[in-house]
Amino acid sequence: MAEFDPGDYRRRVLAEVLKRGGPETSDPFELYDLPLDGDLDDAAVAARVADVWGAWQRQRDHPKYRVLVAELVAGHDTRSAELLDAGRRRSAVARVRAEREQRDSGRYALLDAAVSRLVDRHRGVPADKVEGLHEVGALAGLTRDEVTARLRRHRLLAAAPAATGVPPERRRQVRALLDEFGRLTDAPAPPTLLVLLGLDPAASEQQVRASAAAWRSRARELPPARLRAVVDELLVHVAELVEPGAAGYLDAVALDVAEHLRPRVRAAVLVEDRLVAEDHAHLLEEARALGLDDARARRVLAAVAAELGAPVESTAPAPDPAPPRRDDRGWEAPLRAARAALRAARPTEAHRLVGQAQRLAGPEGATPVRAVADEITAVLDEAALRWRAAIAAVAARRSTEALEHLEHLERTAADVPGPDGADLDALLAAARREVASADAAVAAALAGPDPAAALLDVLDACPGHPGAQAALAAVPVAPPPWVRATRDGRGDVLVVWAASPTPQVRYKVSRRGADGGWRVVGRVSDTSVLDGGAPPAVEAPVYAVEAVQAGRSSVPVRSDEQTPPEPVPAAGPPAPTGVRARRRPSGSVVVCWDGPPGAEFRVRCAVPGGGWRVVGRTRDHEIEDGGAPAGAVPEYTVSAAVDGGRSAEISTR
Repeated sequence: MAEFDPGDYRRRVLAEVLKRGGPETSDPFELYDLPLDGDLDDAAVAARVADVWGAWQRQRDHPKYRVLVAELVAGHDTRSAELLDAGRRRSAVARVRAEREQRDSGRYALLDAAVSRLVDRHRGVPADKVEGLHEVGALAGLTRDEVTARLRRHRLLAAAPAATGVPPERRRQVRALLDEFGRLTDAPAPPTLLVLLGLDPAASEQQVRASAAAWRSRARELPPARLRAVVDELLVHVAELVEPGAAGYLDAVALDVAEHLRPRVRAAVLVEDRLVAEDHAHLLEEARALGLDDARARRVLAAVAAELGAPVESTAPAPDPAPPRRDDRGWEAPLRAARAALRAARPTEAHRLVGQAQRLAGPEGATPVRAVADEITAVLDEAALRWRAAIAAVAARRSTEALEHLEHLERTAADVPGPDGADLDALLAAARREVASADAAVAAALAGPDPAAALLDVLDACPGHPGAQAALAAVPVAPPPWVRATRDGRGDVLVVWAASPTPQVRYKVSRRGADGGWRVVGRVSDTSVLDGGAPPAVEAPVYAVEAVQAGRSSVPVRSDEQTPPEPVPAAGPPAPTGVRARRRPSGSVVVCWDGPPGAEFRVRCAVPGGGWRVVGRTRDHEIEDGGAPAGAVPEYTVSAAVDGGRSAEISTR
C-alpha cells in the first residue's frame, strides 16, 4: 500500500466522490483509500484510517469539499468500524467488489455492448477494432486505461486483411465529414456523397460531373469558415471516388450498409430462422435510405442472410414510393398534437407524436418538426436531471430541495417516469407534508423559550429549510462571557473561557500575531484549548474566542478584555480611601492609599486602548509600579479583599 498523500487523496478520491453525489455513492474502502486486493494487517489499516481522518479535519473549511467532509466526519465511526475489525473487513471485500461492479456497469454499458457485438461476430476482438473501442469508451467518459483493462476480459484477434476498393479508413473519413456537414447545416446528414450532390444511385457520369461542378462553384462563395473547409474536403472525395465511376464507391457503401444491417438481420431471423417478407421489406427500405440502389440493397440483404444461414422469403420488388405531393401536409396534425402535449407537461407523449410527424414530413416540414423535436429532447434531458436531483434530495431528507425539483417535474414533465419506478405524485405529497410540518415547527420554535435550539432541531429534521435558516440567522449567538490565557512551565499557552449561553455551539480560537494579524488555533466544542505553537515570550499572546453555531458567529471575546472593570457592589470590606499616585525621579510610580487593616489590596493600571493591567497585590498601603509608561501619570485603581469579598475599586482620578 502506497504512502498516504493528502493532496493526491483530495484530487483522486474526494473529487470523484463529490462528482458522483456524496458518500452514499461510495464505499469505505474508497473513502479510506484502501485497496480491495491484498490482505492488509490491522496496523496498516488503522494507520491509513487515522491519516484519512486527519486529512478530513484539514479540509473542513475547504470551500469546495467542506459539505462532503462534514458528511464523512459524521459517519466516520460507523464506516471505520467495519474496516478496523479484521473479520468484518474480509467479509466486506466481496460485497464492495460487487457494489463497484454494479456501479460501473452503467459507465461501461456502451463499451460492453460494442464489445459484445464484436465477440458475437468474430469470436473475439479484432486488433483493428481496438482503437475504435477506445473512441467508444471516450464517449462514455472512460479513460484509455479503463478501456484497456476492460478489453483484457476478451480474446484479441489478429487484424483482418484489408478489403479491396475504398479502404475502411477512407470510408470513415467520408462518413465523419458527411455527419459534420449535417451538423453545420442543421439538417440530416447525407448518407452518401451522391445524396450530397442531390443525385440518386442511378445517376449518369455526366450528371455526377455537372452536379460536382455546381457544388464547387457554390463552395467558392461560402465564407472562409469550417463549413467551407468541410465542403472542400467532401468535393475532393467526390472527385476521387465518385466522378471516375460511382459503381466502385457504391460497392464500398454497400460494405458499410452490410455492417449496419447485420445485427438487425440477426435479430429478425432469431425467432423464425428465416427472413420473413415483412422484415425483408423493412430492411430493404432501410438499405435504400442509406444510399444504395435497389439491386445492391437486395444483394446486401441476401448476402447477410446467407452468412447467418437464414433463407429469405421471396417477395416481389416493391414499387417505387410515389413522390410526396406539395400539398401533402399530413405532418402538421401530429406536430400540433406534440406541441399541445408539451404544453400540457407530457413530453413523453410529445416525443411519440413528433416521431410520427418526422415520418410524414417532407422537405417542407423538416425544419418545424426538427425545432419541436429539439425542444422536446431538451425537456426530457432536463427531466432526467431533475429526477436524479430529486431522488438524491429525498434520500438526504432535503425536503425543500426535493419539493422544488418535483414541482418543476409536475409543471413540465408529469408523464416522465422516475428511476426505479418512483411515483411523482407520492413523492410530491410526502415532500409537501414534510415541508408543511417544518414550516409549522419553525413558527412554534420562534414562539418557544429557546428559538435557536428548536430551529436547529428543525434543520436536523429538514436540512436546508429556508424559513428555519432565515429565522436562525436572526437569532444572535451569545459570546463567551470571558477568556483567559496563561502560559505553563513548558511554554505552552492554555486558553480557557466561560461557555456561551447559546446551546450546541463550537468555539473558534484565534491568536494575534506580532504583525497584528489573527491566526486560527483551533475549532473545538470544549471550553479550553492548549496552544503548543505559541511563540516564546514571558507574557501569553492575545487570544480571541468566537461561539459558532450553524454558520453564525458571535462577536469575538479577547483575553485582554477591553471593557473597563465594573464596580463591585459594596457587599465586601470598606473601599480604600485617599488613593493617590506620584512619579519618582527614577521614572517609576508609587501608588498610596488608606484602607482597612488585614485586607489584601489589588492595584491595577489603565493601559492605552482601554485595557487594564494588574500591577500587583499587597497587604501594605503602597506599591511601586516599575513598569509605568513615561509621560503623564496613568490612572490607577485600588480595591480591598477580605475573606473572599472585594470592595469597590477606587481610582486616582
